[in-house]
Amino acid sequence: MSSDHRTDRYAEWGGHVLFVTLLAIGLRQALAGQAPIAVGGDVAVVVGTVVVGGWYLFGAITVTRRKPSVRAGWVLALTAGWVALVLLSPGFVWVAFVLAMLCWRFLTIPLSVVAEIVIAATSVSATLLHTPDIGIGGIIGPVIGICTAAAVTEVYGRVSRMVDERDDLIGDLIATRERLAQQEREAGTLAERERLGDEIHDGTGQALASIVLLLRAATSPDTPEDQRGLQIETALDTAQTALAESRRFLRGLHGSDLEPDGLTDALSRAAAQQSVAGLPTVFEVHGTPQELPAQARHALLRVAQESLTNVAKHAEARRAVITLTHLPGEIYLDVSDDGRGFDPGAVDADEHSGSGRGLHTMRRRMSEAGGTVTVESRPGDGAVVHARIRLDEAK
Repeated sequence: MSSDHRTDRYAEWGGHVLFVTLLAIGLRQALAGQAPIAVGGDVAVVVGTVVVGGWYLFGAITVTRRKPSVRAGWVLALTAGWVALVLLSPGFVWVAFVLAMLCWRFLTIPLSVVAEIVIAATSVSATLLHTPDIGIGGIIGPVIGICTAAAVTEVYGRVSRMVDERDDLIGDLIATRERLAQQEREAGTLAERERLGDEIHDGTGQALASIVLLLRAATSPDTPEDQRGLQIETALDTAQTALAESRRFLRGLHGSDLEPDGLTDALSRAAAQQSVAGLPTVFEVHGTPQELPAQARHALLRVAQESLTNVAKHAEARRAVITLTHLPGEIYLDVSDDGRGFDPGAVDADEHSGSGRGLHTMRRRMSEAGGTVTVESRPGDGAVVHARIRLDEAK
């Protein structure tokens, strides 16, 4: 049980104890002669006290947690019983304080105002009836007490509602935080799954594609005999390189890295490998080499590898060219071919529908590395994949 709920229970039990205590004091005063008994004698006072007390306990146990109309009837009946007791003996006037709280809590505002007036009038009338010379204090005192009881009940009710609203807000915040945490976990899982998929696609997948091309070329009857051995040897080297890269990837769960000056060599090897596989590929370097962050080097290499694989698979090209250009503050990578070309818009549509993963992966990699990728092509006129990285934005 929370501290707020414990406070509500303590207040409720405090009200029960106060009501029973004041009722018992009124009975004692009446029986001891300290408060005069108007009619009926001691028996009437005792019976009235038992009836009012029993009715209060019955309501406190069963009625107060029911619908408002039932609670209102219980309070009004309790008020009527109290008025009868006060008419019997003024010693029960003090119960008015608790009764005023109950009326303000369980009745509607208009009805509670009427009930408070009745309680105040009954208290003042009983006091003046049995003690005519009590003075102005005997009139003002009960009125102030009843007004105080109503005010305290109203303040407590507002505070209780504020606490309930705060608890609801905290519950909503906790639920929202849990939903956000779950969404972040799911987003992280999806992002990591996509990253792993891209690494496998660009690493092992590209290596397998190259091996397939090399072996097809080596087993083709059109391939000269002196080239078959080279193609098989290149396929074996590619498989060994892919195996070593896969092991590094599984140990560190990240893509292969290049030395600061290794991008040029890696691109040269990629061009030579495609040439051996049957696609004559030229690699050219322009400008003074500049150092790039590891992620940018890795992204440029993957763009070149993916582009060459696409050319070999789909372009029916006779020649491909890789151009790495170093300019002040910028580095460009172009992969061009003289193949049949394509419609870049159609490829973008395929990308959104779930295929075209290679282009999507290239763009995402370059974006994460601080660069961009564009594709220029049209049917029958070859294609150029253009990657650009500014050194001040490279990652």
